Amino acid sequence: MPLGIHGEKLSLIPFSFGPAFQEVMLAMMLKDLSFTDKVIKYLEPEHLYSDAHKWLFKQIKEKYSKNGGVPSPPEIEAQLQLVERHRRRMFKSFIDKVRKQEVEDPAYVKDKLADFAKRANFSDLFATGQTFYNAGKVHDAYTFVMEAINHIYAITFDDDEIIGIGDFEKIRRRFVNQRVLSNDRISTGIVPLDNILRGGLSRLEGEFGVILAEPKKGKTVALIHMGAICTMLKIGRVVHFAAEGATETTTMRYQSRITGIPEERIAVDDVTPLEQELLDKVQRRLDNWLFVVPFNKHWEYTTADIEAKLKELDRRGFSPSLCVIDYADLLMPREKVRDERINQRSVYRELKRLALMRKMAMWTASQATRPKDMPSKEGILRGADISETFEKVRIADFLCSLNQTPREKAMGVMRLHADIYRNSPADKTIRLITDFERMIFHKARLGFIEPWDTPEWMRNRTRRA
Repeated sequence: MPLGIHGEKLSLIPFSFGPAFQEVMLAMMLKDLSFTDKVIKYLEPEHLYSDAHKWLFKQIKEKYSKNGGVPSPPEIEAQLQLVERHRRRMFKSFIDKVRKQEVEDPAYVKDKLADFAKRANFSDLFATGQTFYNAGKVHDAYTFVMEAINHIYAITFDDDEIIGIGDFEKIRRRFVNQRVLSNDRISTGIVPLDNILRGGLSRLEGEFGVILAEPKKGKTVALIHMGAICTMLKIGRVVHFAAEGATETTTMRYQSRITGIPEERIAVDDVTPLEQELLDKVQRRLDNWLFVVPFNKHWEYTTADIEAKLKELDRRGFSPSLCVIDYADLLMPREKVRDERINQRSVYRELKRLALMRKMAMWTASQATRPKDMPSKEGILRGADISETFEKVRIADFLCSLNQTPREKAMGVMRLHADIYRNSPADKTIRLITDFERMIFHKARLGFIEPWDTPEWMRNRTRRA
């Protein structure tokens, strides 16, 4: 029997993979000891299709359990002599077929087996947790389920690398070359912020940026800015998951940000012929550089839904360099529990894993907690002000906050405070000029793209670098 979460035997669940899949799996076991080690933790001979499949699996498992190896051809031949004569030829023919197998997509096999192992352990989780709960041991049930979820989440058939110091320089060279050739850094379009981020969030390192703000203080505008800049400059392809607001609102906000036409006028179709020509031109020029994925039909979207959509985009030939999620606090983890802090921690961990695994940068936003004695916080928001759990700050590679008093809002000024960045000093405040009517989070050259964009209070001021 395969082992469960705490080492106990699991009851067998259906192993719904046909003989051809199992032959490829056995071929991989004969060639890859790391893979063999993972397989024998979760499979037993009884799972397999035929007597020949089961026999070869037993030989591999027994040999690996004894000395950490797999049986050689002479050893298999010697064991075949112990098989009944009428089955010996059939087994030998089967083993020869397995040895000749071409493993075209080992990642597919590993993904499917990981999914099976997770399902097997989930059966154990559900049954054991329910037993504790029905016996009145609510605390034990909760503790077991939390540990079990972490165990299931960690199941993978991917190899863990072992890297010696002799390979360090080769890895560094490969990393530097990849960075140069692949537009590794995803610029924010804000020069002082890019200076802190060494050019922007790193795609190859799967860097995860979080924007912290109180409600209605510009989180969505900031996220659309990040996606629009990457799209406009064609730094990389962008996917934007909209978990808040109507789909049409998100798409029109992108149109407003890219063209400079006020969102309100776009929404009521109050555009001039020249502006309509600009909208059409932008659509043609940036086609296939930006996708918006609406997550607004219900409140139960999970990080698994994010991953599924990314795989769907892969099939379309669209591999994003930047993923924008508006915003992560509204998502659920793969395995939901009653404790919201644990849910949000799991969401952020799963999103960071996705960013790392897919080598894409990621931006999202989080709510700040409201002080009990005032409607909003004066001064600067920091990581300690994040809602629900500080673990979100620990998981993020970069955290910044948006700060704005009512007077600053009226003047179109936003203070972006770069609070924490893993790879360089932060703790700096950047003063931005904003124009939320055009979804502009930051304007170059002290905040204006065109003279008519300049706020009234700045029109008589001297431009500064």
